[in-house]
Amino acid sequence: MIQTSTAAVAGFSMNSSLSSSQPMSTPKAGIPLLHTTDLYHPAQDPDDHLDLLTIVALHEFDLKGVVLDVTQKFLDPVPSGSGISRDPGFVPVAQLAYLLGRPIPVAMGPTSPLKSPDDLATDRSKREQAGIAMVIDILEESDQPLVVSCVGSARVLAAAFNREPELVRSKVKAVLLNAGSTGGTKREWNVGLDPHAYVGLWKSGLPIHWYPCETERGASDAHHERGTFWKASHADLFKGIPQPLCAWIAHGFSGNMRGDIIRALSEEGRGPEWETVLSGQRNLWATASLVMAAGRVLARTPDGWRFIPQSDSGNLETWPWRMDPIEAAVNAEGQVQWRVTERETDTKLFWRKSDAGFGIAMAEALNALLRSLLA
Repeated sequence: MIQTSTAAVAGFSMNSSLSSSQPMSTPKAGIPLLHTTDLYHPAQDPDDHLDLLTIVALHEFDLKGVVLDVTQKFLDPVPSGSGISRDPGFVPVAQLAYLLGRPIPVAMGPTSPLKSPDDLATDRSKREQAGIAMVIDILEESDQPLVVSCVGSARVLAAAFNREPELVRSKVKAVLLNAGSTGGTKREWNVGLDPHAYVGLWKSGLPIHWYPCETERGASDAHHERGTFWKASHADLFKGIPQPLCAWIAHGFSGNMRGDIIRALSEEGRGPEWETVLSGQRNLWATASLVMAAGRVLARTPDGWRFIPQSDSGNLETWPWRMDPIEAAVNAEGQVQWRVTERETDTKLFWRKSDAGFGIAMAEALNALLRSLLA
């Protein structure tokens, strides 16, 4: 059936398995991963903060860099922009690098959509070239193929591919594409950020592991077997996490613009400000893609639901999920026609058991992962 559908901030450095059913073997240095994200400060949607935390908490990953895939209308205030004025998310990346005690290279990509699926984006300003250049540099320097996670538009990766197609083909093991819809005519949010980039990525022939953010029933469909959406309260997600992480979350979620961003990590995350954060809730989409790419499963352990290596799951109950091989084609509007196939393909589509308990299990497991981050 066919259906439609480091921190390297401004030039300084702070020292601070993939599979459908089997985890990718993990090199000693970890699975090299490049993360492209529409991360802002103040946040446009704080799910991007939690995606970044998930990556650094999964020790299987060797995070090679963060590309800030931001869009101009979210940087500008109204009336010309969308809402309040924001900066690209250099601040949360720099703070996290400090907390982790290791560098996180970071650069910004183009802030406006590609003009065509094969746009090289060479006409952008120097600061907007930095993200594309960093992607190319990281791929050139890597001695093994990388995983690329996309949790915003596909703009930077598509532009890098258009400039260096053979390099990108040879050095990208898989693209974790958190975008698009399983069906319907409505354009999903991330696709709408840059339709040409989304079309270009699908036409590139790169190995796409597709995690749709929307289904034919909408973007907040918690019960679709192909949908990645889940939701939890901040009180459940952040219960018992280390105070520096509370401060990091509070600083990013509130959009605090104080200049002493390192001192803020020892002073925030307490009192009324933190209580305000805990009163909220979070919509999340990308968590499963990152956990599966790390070769982990969602398992019920004696301590509760946890993300554990598949090799350690033994006889434990695990939440059924997998990546199905598909044949897929994209039209000019960014709608993907797909069907599951029995033959092995480089293009795969997420599936999970549909059950109301999915969000509860994911929240419990993510909370445990975050509690372990600075241990």
